[in-house]
Amino acid sequence: ALNDIFAKVMERGDVDERYMLRLGSGEKHLHTTSSSDHDFTKTGRVAHILSRRSDLLEKVQLLSESLGVSGKAERGADGSPSYTCETSEYFYFHHVKKHVGVFEEALAKEGGDESGGNVIDTFPFKKYFSGLDSTSASLSIEQARGKIHEIEAIFAELAEYRPIELLRSQRQRTDYLLTKQARIVAMTCTHAAIARSHLVSLGFHYDNILMEEAGQMLDVETFVPLLLQRGESDGGSHSAHSRLKRVCLIGDHNQLPPVVKNQAFSKFSRYDQSLFARLVCLGVPSIELNKQGRARQEIARLYSWRYDDLGDLDHVATKDVFKKANSGLAHTFQLINVEEFEGRGESTPTAYFYQNVGEAEYAIALFQYMVLLGYP
Repeated sequence: ALNDIFAKVMERGDVDERYMLRLGSGEKHLHTTSSSDHDFTKTGRVAHILSRRSDLLEKVQLLSESLGVSGKAERGADGSPSYTCETSEYFYFHHVKKHVGVFEEALAKEGGDESGGNVIDTFPFKKYFSGLDSTSASLSIEQARGKIHEIEAIFAELAEYRPIELLRSQRQRTDYLLTKQARIVAMTCTHAAIARSHLVSLGFHYDNILMEEAGQMLDVETFVPLLLQRGESDGGSHSAHSRLKRVCLIGDHNQLPPVVKNQAFSKFSRYDQSLFARLVCLGVPSIELNKQGRARQEIARLYSWRYDDLGDLDHVATKDVFKKANSGLAHTFQLINVEEFEGRGESTPTAYFYQNVGEAEYAIALFQYMVLLGYP
């Protein structure tokens, strides 16, 4: 579920991928539509930043050469750019901003409107952008300012990478990325508990927390992510305080509760009740969704009685994937009673561990049957 949220945020494109970080072992199972070939762990994000830095410095080098500030002779022996994040900032302030200022002064004197007029003759970066250095090229004021914004975005992004350039060890770079640059950090509650002391020592801060599958989390597991910032109990000053402003719990208290192996704690101490369910029972304001879009209508009717007026999204009734029958299977769903296998049904080899070999064999046989039918 955590990977699903992370992948959907990536797909929407609201936050650039360089600001997203996935902690813990679940990252290896994360598949997104991102064009990046790097992973989203701390080390993977640093590698992506260094690769992105090289691409941007090459653009700075081409811009410098188009303005006549430097030439190909200044490049490295392997043709690499001569600029760093630091020197590119000097180049921006001393050359790029100067040309932009001259261009804006020329526009002010001409008094042209935002969309009309051809300013190709006064545009200082026409040699940098392909297609603008021809005699028949034209450029409106709005288009010119859009091009200037593209150039400014290059230097703004490089300014963010400058600390990564200065820090030499991988540990320093990953810690900086986590504490200073990342805007969305995804992790499990288990990893949060493991990494808490390290995060607190780094001065990790955050304002908002979103917890998925909160209905299956123990009370103590729910509180762990809330305490990843330094407080008075961590030996800090009395002025130490959490920046946390908003907590959003997402879950379903009508589904499986938290797993508690000790039956006494589970049944008599209500330890299997999540904080999410506890808050709902106490009447804390909540929003309950009244439509589902994952299951066929026949299957949804099996559990819709657990909810108040649960309906279906429109695509459930219109999409072919919900209307076509499943090849090789006679029913949309079927409850199968598996008899004892070799004289043995459900067993408990060890405490709190239940197994049913007959059901396992039946599931494997059904899987093999579906594979032979061509199911992916």
